[in-house]
Amino acid sequence: MKKRNFEIRTEIRASVFQLRFLTGTILLVMIFLAKAFPYRAWLVESGGSLEGTPWIVVFLYSISSDTALLFLPLTVPLAAAGKAQEELKSRYVLFLTARAGKKRYLAGKIYGAALSGGAMVIAAMVILIAILIPWCADIPDLSAPMAMQSVKSLFPGMACGFLNGAFWALAGSAAAVITRNSYLGYALPFILYYVLTVFQERYYSNLFLLSPRQWAYPSRYGAGVCAGILLVLGAAAALLLGKVMERRLTGGSERVF
Repeated sequence: MKKRNFEIRTEIRASVFQLRFLTGTILLVMIFLAKAFPYRAWLVESGGSLEGTPWIVVFLYSISSDTALLFLPLTVPLAAAGKAQEELKSRYVLFLTARAGKKRYLAGKIYGAALSGGAMVIAAMVILIAILIPWCADIPDLSAPMAMQSVKSLFPGMACGFLNGAFWALAGSAAAVITRNSYLGYALPFILYYVLTVFQERYYSNLFLLSPRQWAYPSRYGAGVCAGILLVLGAAAALLLGKVMERRLTGGSERVF
């Protein structure tokens, strides 16, 4: 058990503590700030915030904007979505499975991809909060005392953000292995998000539960519903990633790599 935990921790560290994770986090912070800037400016022009604590209002607006939710699937796969395919292509996977065992290797890849995506979203949100608190300090809070938002109001959005990031990172990793192309692993989650969103809006507009936007941020449904959907989708993506990698590993022929 200790050896298994060690291998999984090693894979998680390799997926998170690296330059691509930092790059994706910075890009995500920039996307959030791009939406926060005009909304903060509007609050300043309006004389204050009527909806609650200014930095909390700006934070929730920026992480739930259509632009942020659209580009999130493009950034979260950067850290680890292509790792599995790169190791398969270089045959480095043969050394890793011989050292750790196939099951531990596959588990490590799944945990590493999921945590890299989820942790990237949380890291970007924490950095955004650290920027917004002093940046919005001079904006008056004009809301009634009963309408004031507490820090607890951030938790549902952050929890769904973590699960959303984990799902799209797993989906990107699985896509890279299936297509045998690391670059498609970075792009396909974004394409899939866009296509599913357009289809939902055009062909079944009343079925909001099928919209990736509703999975990412609970606006029409409670956070529990969104979290439940993301947990199911994440489990399915993890299972798919494990199966396609196992098939590549046990294919028994050179062409499978």
